[in-house]
Amino acid sequence: MAFRSSPEPVLDTVRRAVKQTLFNVGYYHRRLSQLAFPGVAILCYHGIRGAGEPAPPFNDLHVDEETFSRHCRFIADECHPISLDDLRASREGRRSLPARPVIVTFDDGYRSVLERALPSLERHGIPAAVFVCSEPVLTGRHFWFDTLWRRSGEQAVTHAMSMPYAEWRALRDAIATRAAETDAHRPMTPTELRRLAASPLVEIGGHTMRHPVLRFAPIDEQREEISGCRTALQEAIGKPIRSFAYPFGRVAEHYQPETPRVIEAAGFDLAFTTNPSFVPGEVDPFQIPRFVMLGSVDDAELAHRLVHSWHATGTTI
Repeated sequence: MAFRSSPEPVLDTVRRAVKQTLFNVGYYHRRLSQLAFPGVAILCYHGIRGAGEPAPPFNDLHVDEETFSRHCRFIADECHPISLDDLRASREGRRSLPARPVIVTFDDGYRSVLERALPSLERHGIPAAVFVCSEPVLTGRHFWFDTLWRRSGEQAVTHAMSMPYAEWRALRDAIATRAAETDAHRPMTPTELRRLAASPLVEIGGHTMRHPVLRFAPIDEQREEISGCRTALQEAIGKPIRSFAYPFGRVAEHYQPETPRVIEAAGFDLAFTTNPSFVPGEVDPFQIPRFVMLGSVDDAELAHRLVHSWHATGTTI
């Protein structure tokens, strides 16, 4: 007996082919040249995969190097890449934003941001913010979610994300795994972090000390995670740390209503979520939305989303 194939994969293939054709004939380029975004488009990347590397945990959060290079070329040619300082200046009334402002950001602190993303950013003159989880980088240990995924799979990570903070912390400490310098998929070393921070295109921001789900952490523990990260990173790179990105950053799902004020009290001036939206003119500076970038988003798909999908809340097709 043959099973009938679901129409969804076929539809996805057709949609992808149509978008690629529109991209190739210049449709998205023409539309963008006539378009002003309803706010800033902030893109949230994680890691960059090298050609031929084994798939890492949570593979779709890691865009391959060639795709990222094409993203950068498209953003530089068709949009207006800006920095966090440009965003600050706009919010303070010191600078007007261009028609199609885009900010590139990275979460966690993978070595691939230095080795595979920075060359493309430099080639196209695109600023970026890199939000670093301090303890894995400074102690040379793998991120807990990558280690747990390798040991027990994705469902184990999902379960750990719902644990009370103390239980999660005990689990994290029990599975702590040192990263070898030769590992392709690992956090940066302190030396690599300083090299990245030395780039005039890069702003280093905070991402907590250990990458917990802040919703399940008592306020005192949140203060330690947030303030401790800022202090550790400032000491590591010798520069002020002004911006922050929530680990697991969905509003009302991954942190508490009090958390933005904890971030503000720690000395940060901007904080970024992963709620998908353009950044409007009036927004809480400690709950700024971003679009998460996945490995399945090629340059044609990125163009389609900037022209069409992201202008309709919750739509990505």
